[in-house]
Amino acid sequence: MRMRHQDGWVELRGRKVKRWYGHFYIYERDEHGQEKRRHRGIYLGDKAKTCKGEAQDKLRDENKRRTKGQPAANGRTLEWFTRERFLPMRQPQWAPSTRETNLYTLEHHVLKALGEITLADLDKFQCQVFLNNLAKSSFSFSVVDHSRTMLKSILEEAVEAELIGKNPARKLVNPETEEPEKPVLPKAEARLLLDSLPFRDRLMAMIAAFCAMRPGEIFGLRWSSWRGDHFQIEGTAWRGQLRSGKAKTKQSKAPVTIPNVLIPLLQAWRDENANATSDALMFPSEKGTPIRPENWLRRCIKPISAAAGISLSVNFQVLRRTFATNAQGFGNPKDVQAHLRHSDIGTTLNEYTQIIPESVRKLVNAVADDVMTADVAKDAMLTGRIQ
Repeated sequence: MRMRHQDGWVELRGRKVKRWYGHFYIYERDEHGQEKRRHRGIYLGDKAKTCKGEAQDKLRDENKRRTKGQPAANGRTLEWFTRERFLPMRQPQWAPSTRETNLYTLEHHVLKALGEITLADLDKFQCQVFLNNLAKSSFSFSVVDHSRTMLKSILEEAVEAELIGKNPARKLVNPETEEPEKPVLPKAEARLLLDSLPFRDRLMAMIAAFCAMRPGEIFGLRWSSWRGDHFQIEGTAWRGQLRSGKAKTKQSKAPVTIPNVLIPLLQAWRDENANATSDALMFPSEKGTPIRPENWLRRCIKPISAAAGISLSVNFQVLRRTFATNAQGFGNPKDVQAHLRHSDIGTTLNEYTQIIPESVRKLVNAVADDVMTADVAKDAMLTGRIQ
């Protein structure tokens, strides 16, 4: 590629009134996906009011604004490669929620800090300092680690494209970050919350608390998903839309055990919705679409939690974490892992059987019964709620 005029050039035009005009190039893709160089021109001011140096400075600023992420004078920038090469290849493979998270990380962290650096000039030192600065700014471990993963993936593609010789982010290490809070709802408060909820909301909260299901899985449940003593994930909901056949991971499609205490309540709810087809949502919104988790938490859970005197901000992560904590002593870690349907780095826990083992059923029933039979007054006194 010719490097001439990458910063643009200025020229005088006009016979009677002399005016400065600037020229530069940008790079675009045509309908066949081929990269083409396009010429751009801009009026910079009259010669009588603008000297050549001022015109060049103005052109340089405009050139930088319009060609942000375009090939620079000494190579291609990280932002150009990310937008023109990496995202067109990877983005179609991402689920909507993953796409949103990845794009946010790229826009607000990776490209914001490193986007204008050319691939050839980007080194390990700059990449590591970028991560260190994120940690220094009190970002969580997940944000830092996700930024590292995205940067490493982008540069790995640049290596594959033979634009750089090696990946400078290959051996980056995550700096120390502040330990995030991982609150757990005490059993007395969990029982108090469940007893305070209206029947329909109580069902959803119990599914979250005892089936340890993710919000997209709960609000994506259809009547056909209920198989008597377990749920079968047939799809998930995201932003009010049902995504049939989709799940977070392969392991997420494993059967989900339903505790015995919940089965008659589900049957009662089915009786109330006897006319609903098997394809209908179990818990639709007023519009008949999947409920948005954030709306349900804001409108139903938070007001009732506050009225009940529960200070902890209850969400789906808290309920899943509460189940895992309460499960201690009732089953082994592999049973808990199977019920949560988590992917784990431990190879023995990466795969889950489609048949629900009796040990998992025993675990789930024990946790549900333990909470639902808790003595609210006694447990509240023990936790200091009653003086």
